[in-house]
Amino acid sequence: MLYTRRVQFYDTDAQGIVHHSNYFRYFEEARGELLRGIGLPYSSIRERGYEVVLLEACCNFKKPLFYDEVVDIELLLEGVDRFTFSFVYRVSVEGELRAEGKTKHCMVKDGKIVSIPREVREKLASETKV
Repeated sequence: MLYTRRVQFYDTDAQGIVHHSNYFRYFEEARGELLRGIGLPYSSIRERGYEVVLLEACCNFKKPLFYDEVVDIELLLEGVDRFTFSFVYRVSVEGELRAEGKTKHCMVKDGKIVSIPREVREKLASETKV
């Protein structure tokens, strides 16, 4: 999946570049759009009593992003098993790779990690894998 957004002024720091913490917000935006696109918006997951929890996150910064640049975030499912699912992210501007990231998630119900519901696993597995 490809998610596109424009860098806003509030995303930048005193040096005029996107603050490193915002990359994780961008990842979350892209992930939310992917889930919405496969019929699993966060709202419907939460209505069923589940929460999607972040277990791990990392980002390898290659080159800064700047105000007003149009950023493409390629999001690919790396894997899904009974308890976790992972994504990789490739952040680019006009085809130039600026950052790469990864997140790993689980689902929680009533405060406990649970097996990912079959419907969620199947919909995630239908996505293009790395």
